[in-house]
Amino acid sequence: MASVNNSVAVVDDRPYFEKAVRFGLAQGILTPADIARMEADGPKGIVQIADHFGTAYLRTDLESAVARMANLISLYLEDFSNGDLRAAAMSLRDNTLLSHSRGGSEMLKRLHAMPGETSLHARRVDPLAQKIFVNERSFAFPLSVASYRAQVAQCQANQMRIDFARWLARQLNAKPDEYEDYSAEEVIRSAMLLLYAGAKTLEMPSKGEFIKLVEALRKKSFKPKPTTLDAFLREAPEAFEQMTRQAMQEFIDTALPRLKSPEKSADEILHAEAQGAYFVRDASEDDVVAYDRLVAKEWVRITKGNADDPAVLATIFLSVATGHPPKAAALLKEAKSIITTFREKGFDSKAVAAFIDEHAPFEQREDLKLMWSQDLRPDAEVHLADNDPQMPDAYMDRALKYFRQNCVANWKSSSR
Repeated sequence: MASVNNSVAVVDDRPYFEKAVRFGLAQGILTPADIARMEADGPKGIVQIADHFGTAYLRTDLESAVARMANLISLYLEDFSNGDLRAAAMSLRDNTLLSHSRGGSEMLKRLHAMPGETSLHARRVDPLAQKIFVNERSFAFPLSVASYRAQVAQCQANQMRIDFARWLARQLNAKPDEYEDYSAEEVIRSAMLLLYAGAKTLEMPSKGEFIKLVEALRKKSFKPKPTTLDAFLREAPEAFEQMTRQAMQEFIDTALPRLKSPEKSADEILHAEAQGAYFVRDASEDDVVAYDRLVAKEWVRITKGNADDPAVLATIFLSVATGHPPKAAALLKEAKSIITTFREKGFDSKAVAAFIDEHAPFEQREDLKLMWSQDLRPDAEVHLADNDPQMPDAYMDRALKYFRQNCVANWKSSSR
């Protein structure tokens, strides 16, 4: 009968600092004199750590400082020695415990200063946030060397991505203050769109230009222009050339199908909050008007190009809410009809919301709905009503005065 192997693997979960000390003693690298020096050196570091994160006068802070010091020394030693206990023991022999714990602390500070994500805003070290980070990672949630190195590698990849996005932005004439509120991915995605579409002018797009690029992609006659990418990369640094080609393939595989799909308008894609957003430059007033005309032609027609005028919006919304055709201005008879319908049936808020969803530019829809539900509707319900026997308004004098003050009224004030 075959023998059964019942051996159990033993996991050594002692702090690396302890492993190095025991190994050093066993191998004769560390002597009793070295241990005595450590025992004299350790309390100084413990008091310093306790004072930094709390106070040396509290026992709990001193006890946590002991654990912090061991964790910091272990982190530094294992990283420095790369897991070689002999090298770690020799370092303990030749250097103070304070220098080792300080080394671990500096490692954590460097990690904290590295980008944990790829946003493009300027980064500055916040001393308080740094202290909180070192506090957590030296005691409550200590990092193993493997975890530390993995996080460093991810942060380095983030930094490379940030550098790449900034390089693309510079090549495409975007300024840092234009893209500082965006992520590297958003800038890269917009750059790939430009290069794939073979735009005549290789500059980061405004909103209107983005819409035109997407519309061009959706035409059956569209053909990509790979020569644009080749020309763009002719003098690019080797690392960025490789990253650009990888980014282009990612764009073709993931972003391009969504851009070409008719399920969402270009306006909705541009202002989507989910992953997949794009960087666009701040637009001039002329470009904003052109953008609205591209994405919401009917909206521009109905508002007469005055969608930023609250009186125009109020006239349109009150018309829609009472079942009247949407108009940017109202005649006297139309205003009276709106008031009469409201007094008989109230407002149809669902109709207003549906009208906004169907016609307004995507990025404005939520604000317009809030304007109706939280501002215009409650106010109009009070001033257009005739339900107070102490203040009757059967002839609509008060309601029409409100209408003139808040809407676009095409009649003389003396008329009734």
